[in-house]
Amino acid sequence: MNILAINGSPRGRRSNTDKILQPFLQGAAQGGAAVDTLYVKDLEIHPCQGCYSCHMKTPGVCVFKDDMPGAIDKMKAAEVLVFATPIYVFSVPSILKAFMDRMIVMGDLKLEVVDGMTVHPPRWPEVKWKWVLIANAGFPEDAVFDPLREMFRHFGRAIGGGAFVTHVASICKGMGELLAVKPLARELEWFFEACRKAGSELATRGGISAETLETLERPLMPLPSKEFAEMSNFYIDKATRLIRERG
Repeated sequence: MNILAINGSPRGRRSNTDKILQPFLQGAAQGGAAVDTLYVKDLEIHPCQGCYSCHMKTPGVCVFKDDMPGAIDKMKAAEVLVFATPIYVFSVPSILKAFMDRMIVMGDLKLEVVDGMTVHPPRWPEVKWKWVLIANAGFPEDAVFDPLREMFRHFGRAIGGGAFVTHVASICKGMGELLAVKPLARELEWFFEACRKAGSELATRGGISAETLETLERPLMPLPSKEFAEMSNFYIDKATRLIRERG
């Protein structure tokens, strides 16, 4: 199995997003999968201009000569795409949105109706993907991820008629900043181990078990939202004072 991860965090390898993604990929590699990661922050990706040259003039080829064609080639060769992102204003960071917009070349400009929904048919019907969504957010409530899950559900259908995308799972964690707190690493090991197990199951079984998904859905810490907010505000105030004192 060939798995390509796309980390859309502006923090790249230093991100809380990567702290979830890498154990998942480690498990997949242990299960026999070939894994690779694209860090969008390290790529030169021009925003889509909506000129439709990639459909009408040079089908499947964008006018911009940047890093996106190489990324497209890697995606076409993959069996699984893992989209990993933080939540920025209930959506994805602008660099990942630019990347996703440029994936318009994956679909044909013509329209068809699938299950009562107007979509673009796939440009390369032989490409059959499984998608996994990994995300983290500062807010603790799971509902913060609802717009993101819905966006990816529509995204998978719109760029190829839904014919070549199977959504396997979403691993979405609130209280994401806790992942960067080193003293909590041992306390959160249950979560990282579940991420590794999910990756291994995907590589060996082609999916993730209900038991593993149930574990992944547990909150990082059993804190009421108000208590979490009070704790966060304490550390925010402390960090703000230190930064201002340093000038």
